[in-house]
Amino acid sequence: MDGEGRVRIDFRRHGLLAALRRKQWWSFEGLDEERKIYFILLALESFPSSYVSLKAIDYGSSERWEEEHLGAFRAGAGSGVDVEARGGWGHVRFRGRAEDGWEVEAFTPQLEIQCRQNPRTPVHGNRLLARPIDYHILQFPMNKAEGKIILKGRENPFQGYGYGEHNWGVQPRHSRANWIHFWAPETAGIVMDCLYDSGIPHHYTCLWHAGAWQYLASPAHFSFHPDILDRAWDIRSPDLDLTVRPVYSHHSRMRMPPVFPYIDIDYYEVLGKVEGVAWRQGKKIEIRGMGKFDHNFNLW
Repeated sequence: MDGEGRVRIDFRRHGLLAALRRKQWWSFEGLDEERKIYFILLALESFPSSYVSLKAIDYGSSERWEEEHLGAFRAGAGSGVDVEARGGWGHVRFRGRAEDGWEVEAFTPQLEIQCRQNPRTPVHGNRLLARPIDYHILQFPMNKAEGKIILKGRENPFQGYGYGEHNWGVQPRHSRANWIHFWAPETAGIVMDCLYDSGIPHHYTCLWHAGAWQYLASPAHFSFHPDILDRAWDIRSPDLDLTVRPVYSHHSRMRMPPVFPYIDIDYYEVLGKVEGVAWRQGKKIEIRGMGKFDHNFNLW
């Protein structure tokens, strides 16, 4: 479908330094509840350097593995995803399109992933357009994922939920965001609450259920606080009442370069059980599933 391949970003309307704020990235996630394995693979084009990130978590044993590699990667334009990064460290590749599904693979000395993902929902798209910003996002929040994962020599079949997205545009240097996407047997949701340094809010709450998308009241309130990483917290709006009970949490900080950094990312992540209710057109929807939450405070 349109927008899955590399998009040319027109930055000319967004200020003299807008070319430095162009970003474009693709990411795929997978969650196997039975084996308690989660992974996310990311390829990001940005200034001053593009990079790829690979992460896998065995949240049954609280074992985590991750690595990042700086450098350009190949991304094809068109109506499908065709992204590939290679180096002495190994390779990452995403290819396919929504109509046919995607092949997601990674290979390094410590990690091997071969995963096919097929969307179970139509795409969710969103755009924020303002004087300093032109940001697009395409999200596939409910994919069927199956394949295998080898982590530090241990091979496991993989079967469960998948998630994929493509983002591109001109973004401000600083942002604060709380956002979560969650999977349940017949329901998927995305709750976003972001504030940029220009004072512009970006938020939405959408729910996939009974074969259709529905926007709910927004912004939602996140009671998450970095000091309570391992305790339950809530997400609430007039038609959403969720509790997130962490099963794995992590905090990371990345500064590039270390002295006088141009990029400074302060990032918290939580994998957790998501339980509660949503109201859609007056009808109550029970939610019992798993979610991936990010809280970030970024200069990038």
